[in-house]
Amino acid sequence: MKMWDVRTDACVATVGRCSSAILCMEYDDSTGILAAGGRDVVANIWDIRAGKEMHKLVGHSKWIRSIRMVGDTVITGSDDWTARMWSVSQGTCDAVLACHDGPVSCVEYSMADRGIITGSSDGLLRFWEYDDGAIRCIKNVTIHNAAVLCINAGEYWLGTGAADNSMSLFHRSQERLGGHSTAALKMSGWQLYRTPQKAVATVRCAASDLERKRICAGGRNGLLRLWDATLTK
Repeated sequence: MKMWDVRTDACVATVGRCSSAILCMEYDDSTGILAAGGRDVVANIWDIRAGKEMHKLVGHSKWIRSIRMVGDTVITGSDDWTARMWSVSQGTCDAVLACHDGPVSCVEYSMADRGIITGSSDGLLRFWEYDDGAIRCIKNVTIHNAAVLCINAGEYWLGTGAADNSMSLFHRSQERLGGHSTAALKMSGWQLYRTPQKAVATVRCAASDLERKRICAGGRNGLLRLWDATLTK
């Protein structure tokens, strides 16, 4: 793995080497922590500033397809049909999420409620949340008829993209309590808001601009589609 200076196009560091192809990675610039996973079924954690590897997270039995890191938490999704939640500082597996009937192709972490969203080749979205100290699946959504390839979540908006060339937008309401606006923070509060017209190519990635309430999706045909979630057309 290499780090580059985008201003000079120069390689400034070689971080480390995995034993096989790297399929996904996350970097936290505030902490200097880099997480990566791939075909060697191990999630590797590096401290870039200290110049050392922190942990090898072992537990998956097949390729790691997706990884998401927020604070001290890393979520991984694998072809072994499971997602796992890990502690960055401790290097331990805190939970195994095993309900999908196919490889877990994408994972997302909701900071507002410490909830997790997983997408799979079975076409399902699963929403997970903590209950009495344990994490469990509290909601399944069948909206795509092919593999869910990407998930992007904010506090109130969530976008997904799938291999059936479709994209879905979810929303959860805001409530006024004591003059302040807060989210209905349970994962079960996510409701399907709109399914835009299908693209002509598989939707491979999605990103959201929370302040402007916009969702952007990229497809295999090289096109980006920008949606304003507040508009009806």
